Amino acid sequence: VIWKLVQCSRSKREKASRVHEVIVFNELGEICAAAHMRNNGIGSQKPHMSPCCNAHCSLRNVAKIAEQIDRAVYSIDPAIFTFSSLSLADALKRALQRGVIIRIISDGEMVYCTGSQITMLAQLGVPVRVPITTNLMHNKFCIIDGVERVEEIRLLRKLKWMRPCYSIVISGSLNWTVQGLGGNWENCIIAADEILTATFQAEFQRMWRAFGKTEASRIQPK
Repeated sequence: VIWKLVQCSRSKREKASRVHEVIVFNELGEICAAAHMRNNGIGSQKPHMSPCCNAHCSLRNVAKIAEQIDRAVYSIDPAIFTFSSLSLADALKRALQRGVIIRIISDGEMVYCTGSQITMLAQLGVPVRVPITTNLMHNKFCIIDGVERVEEIRLLRKLKWMRPCYSIVISGSLNWTVQGLGGNWENCIIAADEILTATFQAEFQRMWRAFGKTEASRIQPK
């Protein structure tokens, strides 16, 4: 009976911590930027949030995405068209330091753009795959601890016991760029929905296999 009560309590806490949120980036997001620069230091890229009364604050929105990356236990799979955000790159580097396995799918041209953080992550050992085609890999989604991927890692590492984790998908119109995170009108959904995360994870797995001949883990800037 005591064990069932403990399990019930854990289940309630877990459900309470699961996120289902729509983040909107708009023209009101930067009206507090100057105050944050003063508080955090000019040029600061930390996702840290000082107190802010702006409900549309871009920094707060970026911090919400970074928070989910910081919660990753086993895997992070971004399929992102273009990626230049230093804050989110730092969050991925923190994940690497925790032993989280990261794979990236991107567009072949955008990988080499000035300021691309994908190049930097590839040089840290993150495998990157791109399609060889004139069509764009225009997806903008990220799966954290997808069930299928976590099971792959369990088998790969021959683990009998797994640390608690739950699947998250981050998706929307948003590219992980300075402009997208602080200058455009964009939307981003963060959801722990099992069907959504499984569907996005399956598509990532399919693309990963399809782009297998384009492994770019040794990317060097052109």
